[in-house]
Amino acid sequence: MPLPWMSRFFYGVPGDTTDWTTELPVRPWRRTTRTIGGSRIAAGGVPASHIVRRDYILAITLRLYEHERDDLDALVAWGQLSESFFWWPDANETTYYAVYLDHPVAGEDLEEQRSDEFPGVIEATVVLRRVDGYAWDLDYFECEE
Repeated sequence: MPLPWMSRFFYGVPGDTTDWTTELPVRPWRRTTRTIGGSRIAAGGVPASHIVRRDYILAITLRLYEHERDDLDALVAWGQLSESFFWWPDANETTYYAVYLDHPVAGEDLEEQRSDEFPGVIEATVVLRRVDGYAWDLDYFECEE
């Protein structure tokens, strides 16, 4: 059985789709909540704020062999068009999410680095936001109760 937490991505238009599963598991992801809006403090010291939107984002660090770099570039190119795609956190499971690429967006660079542990492996972080706007309900390390 393949290792857990190997990401699977599915994107494209009918007749020209890509279904890519990474060969290595992702690093533990990081959740962040970002608000779109603003706040001010009145002259009398009373705070006021407004929230237009609350984004629940998930940063995933993909671990890839060098020969998978073209697959990652193609996924980022699709996501930078503001197109949604499907992401399976674990390619061995049936749970998937419709997501947008939150980083890197058009005009931003996809940064990668070499793995300190494995010479032929690169790591790149992408940030995803769910299309439905819900918070992420994923646990990388499932705790037994």
